[in-house]
Amino acid sequence: MKIFLDFTPCNDCKTMMNQLSSPEMVFGDEKTRTDESSKFLRHLTYNHPEIIQAVMQEVPKQKKQEEFDFFK
Repeated sequence: MKIFLDFTPCNDCKTMMNQLSSPEMVFGDEKTRTDESSKFLRHLTYNHPEIIQAVMQEVPKQKKQEEFDFFK
């Protein structure tokens, strides 16, 4: 699934996006890429609520499964 987000990146976002797209990162080892990507996603999650709202609108809602009487 691809989601296109329209938001204004802050200075920290711009710095992290430049780091993530640098040749050292693109051709670097998987652990480093994973760590840096996680750091960027954490930044988006905690500092840009508009992104979380946009993602929540795009992700399909799951229906609550029927609970049987013996689970209540």
